Amino acid sequence: MFISKKEKDALWAIVQSLQSRIRDLEIEATWLKNKTAKTRPAIVKTEGAPWGVKKDGTPRKRPGRPPQVMEIES
Repeated sequence: MFISKKEKDALWAIVQSLQSRIRDLEIEATWLKNKTAKTRPAIVKTEGAPWGVKKDGTPRKRPGRPPQVMEIES
């Protein structure tokens, strides 16, 4: 099969553009792997604050929904 120079050049241009896109994707993948994940600060538990403290120093509430309390009338 005969391929003209024009067709060959067009195919070569497509191959080069795909190679550059692959190179860009590899660079981006490497950057994403090396990107530091946002880490949460360590929770410091004390007797007065069993679930840690907030940034302003006040104790945190217990996480989650508060437990239901059943009131019994006498």
